[in-house]
Amino acid sequence: MFFDIHSNRLHYRQINAEDWPFYLALRHDEQVMQFVADRLPEATIRREKFEVRLPEWRKGSTHWLCLVIMEKSNTTPLGLTGFIDRGEGIAEVGFMLATSAQGQGFGAESLRDISQFALRELGYRKLVATVTAGNEASRKTLLKVGFQQEGTLRKNYFLGGEWRDDWLLGLLADEFHAELARD
Repeated sequence: MFFDIHSNRLHYRQINAEDWPFYLALRHDEQVMQFVADRLPEATIRREKFEVRLPEWRKGSTHWLCLVIMEKSNTTPLGLTGFIDRGEGIAEVGFMLATSAQGQGFGAESLRDISQFALRELGYRKLVATVTAGNEASRKTLLKVGFQQEGTLRKNYFLGGEWRDDWLLGLLADEFHAELARD
């Protein structure tokens, strides 16, 4: 499937085998991963996290659509974004930015782009996101794009040797479309 997703500053392409060094660097960056996952052996990351994202994605696929975020003026990856179909017209979104790309608005811009693609082009009725409690940067990014916090799952995710709460956020297609119409 061809993806023509872009905004004023950004464009996207599906992850491929040549992206392994960038993917591994993200997974080994403690600042990026502090609220995402504990460090895993390189072979496990490659087999269980990276290679499962490489097959061509189509709506209804059971694996993540994983897109590399790049500035239009540059081919250097800034981060990753994407979503996975959770059934019933719902997709779960996720994003990770390289440390050097954080704090420049790329997170919100890429989330807005991927949300528009999922809701408008693919017809999902709702997007959801799970954020480990304490990850205020990701929570604020989601809220900026129009997601609403729908709840908290207490002591739901084991990270860093302890059970952590998860914040659940959601965005309905009709709310997103109404927000776009106001812009």
